[in-house]
Amino acid sequence: MFKGINWLAVAIAVVLLEVLGFVYYGFIVNAAWTAAYTASLGRAPDMSNAAVMQSIGVVVTVILVTGLAWITRRLGGTGTAVIGAALAVWFFFDFTTMAVDYVYMAMSTTLVGLNMLYQLLSYLVAGAVLGFMPARKA
Repeated sequence: MFKGINWLAVAIAVVLLEVLGFVYYGFIVNAAWTAAYTASLGRAPDMSNAAVMQSIGVVVTVILVTGLAWITRRLGGTGTAVIGAALAVWFFFDFTTMAVDYVYMAMSTTLVGLNMLYQLLSYLVAGAVLGFMPARKA
């Protein structure tokens, strides 16, 4: 099933996404995200299990990038076509799933929007790495 995936590209994309998440949530949108989180959930984020949450985040990122690599490999895309496919996957699956958070879980548009923007950036970065580091023909 995973034959032909460029695992080096997957590893590089995972590292880049972890760095992106650290910079995005740690510095760029930290105050706005914390305020939106608190307003939406009525409490501040609980960071007492940060190491566990970050570890789970890495595993989820590996799954996401591997899935994106698998899908784009099956589609035969390379280069910018993979970035386009990543955008489509984000829109049809991630965006719609996160929109449910807004609609049914009463999260603020700010919180969902900040999270959606991060996810969009993640898919585009992963798509760029996978697209410009294509797997060898199997």
